[in-house]
Amino acid sequence: MKEITVLDEDLINKIAAGEVIERPASVVKELIENSLDAGATRISIDIEDSGQKRIRISDNGHGMDEENARKCILPHATSKIRSVDDLFSIKTLGFRGEALASIAAVSQVSIITKQDNQLEGFNLVVESGSVISSGSVASEKGTTIDIQNLFFNTPARKKFLKTDAVELRHIIDVVTQYALLHPSVLFILHHEGRELLTSPQVDDMKNNIASLYGSTIAKDLIEVKYENELVTIYGFIGKPHQSRNDKNQQALFVNDRWIRNNDITKAVYDGYHSLLFHHKHPVFVLHITVDPHKIDVNIHPQKKEVKIEHIKEVCAAISHAVHETLKEHNLVPVLDVEFEQQKTFGAPKPVEPQKKEYMFEQSEQTIFPEKEQEQDGAHTTIVEEYTTPESDVFISEHKKEFVIPETAKLPEMKLLGQIHKTFFVAETPGGLLLIDQHVVQERVLYERFMNQFMNKNVAVQELLRGELLEFTAAEGVIVHDNSSLLHNFGFTLEEFEGTSYLLKTVPTIFGRQQSTDLVYEVLHFLSEGRNKVEEIQEDIITRMACRASVKAGDVLSIPEMQKLLAELEGCVLPYTCPHGRSIFIKVPVDELEKKFRRK
Repeated sequence: MKEITVLDEDLINKIAAGEVIERPASVVKELIENSLDAGATRISIDIEDSGQKRIRISDNGHGMDEENARKCILPHATSKIRSVDDLFSIKTLGFRGEALASIAAVSQVSIITKQDNQLEGFNLVVESGSVISSGSVASEKGTTIDIQNLFFNTPARKKFLKTDAVELRHIIDVVTQYALLHPSVLFILHHEGRELLTSPQVDDMKNNIASLYGSTIAKDLIEVKYENELVTIYGFIGKPHQSRNDKNQQALFVNDRWIRNNDITKAVYDGYHSLLFHHKHPVFVLHITVDPHKIDVNIHPQKKEVKIEHIKEVCAAISHAVHETLKEHNLVPVLDVEFEQQKTFGAPKPVEPQKKEYMFEQSEQTIFPEKEQEQDGAHTTIVEEYTTPESDVFISEHKKEFVIPETAKLPEMKLLGQIHKTFFVAETPGGLLLIDQHVVQERVLYERFMNQFMNKNVAVQELLRGELLEFTAAEGVIVHDNSSLLHNFGFTLEEFEGTSYLLKTVPTIFGRQQSTDLVYEVLHFLSEGRNKVEEIQEDIITRMACRASVKAGDVLSIPEMQKLLAELEGCVLPYTCPHGRSIFIKVPVDELEKKFRRK
């Protein structure tokens, strides 16, 4: 057996740093918490090289005298708790006294701090946990901590960092969460000298959300207020139509601490119940307050998780609060006339009600006289079709013929109609065909756009007035860094103000109705941090095709169905959607006869 030895202090500090400081965002989080605990009303964060080269955070908080400044980098030195009892009734964000010691152990740190009653500030320079220099310095009230070359002496840890874009988004997420939590504090985030986020001091939570998530989202949020003997719940939730493809606009705070808790998050989703579409995520910013003695925040090195007594009862209260709030409000999306007008070409015109063709009503039913003929020895079924004047597909004063011969890619068929506003039904030799209308158009749009994209000739439609899009700070970074890629997909975005952009062009093939949603779909894939465009371009195009295609529940006329099938006929792979789902399902006549006991 090897001899047991006591580790030296330097190694102990590096091990502790591994638990507390896993990435640049961890540093930003710990220092922001210290600034808030110090009563700061202005916090400025400056980042270089996504935090790996430099993180500089300045605040106007209480500051420290020389003695406390020297102590703050020592392990387990804290002003937040004094006894075991304090550990179980914590009201501050920091309390362990590990953060600064851990940061100093794996970086080069400069601390400049000054209290209001002092004439001059104090500067402490530390490298790898050891003091290099110290002395008086001119300074304003507050504290500035400058961290450089993070993980310079622990290269193994630096090697496990993600891409610069991913690390920067983690930092933006941290700043956004604390800005949401503290509307009375001014937060400013710069990266490489470029302002990414500004959260001004505002008087209420909803205005604060608007400054970070955009006014478009904030104006439709619903206020949640609920209280019982165990918990107080306050915040805002989005209406179901505001749901997103990701969870980037979800913020959860317990006793003024940003946390992640699967039980509480699930309780919020349970409150929405069936109002959310599959794989969609609600927007919410919720503050949960419980008795400090009923919560344990000392279970995670980075204080991201908490344990709550009576968690089932607390979650039940959250679900009830969300459900009742949704039930009491009108969830129908409200049309913003001024905003919608900018989407139109020229002056807005009154919209005439459109007459829809519904199947199985005799007055609107399409008639299919059938005849057979021989063409070069191949048997062909010809379906003659008479269209109504209202149809904008295959409009003609004369008869049109819809032919799908045996030699075609698609099965020989005679189209009969639509069922459940989802499937086409067709007769085919030896049975019945069921065709999923959504995946038909999805395959068509996918192949058409992929062809344009690979040949670098994406057809675009110019929006004369442009469409204003509001992005979060994280989304704004993605748009800025990927403007050329977005342009390749047919989306031209011009910087407007802050993180707002004007959408000037959209890909013609998908139409302009889905343009806004498609931009966010692309951003969602880009946010996953995969470096190679080749890895994501097919996913992006697949999702765009899916988003723009007809959906289950859309009523189609016979001419519209025929047009989709004719377009599918020209596809290279007309039997599955880009996701691999089948387009056709055949029910053999033999199977039908068995079901009806004819055999």
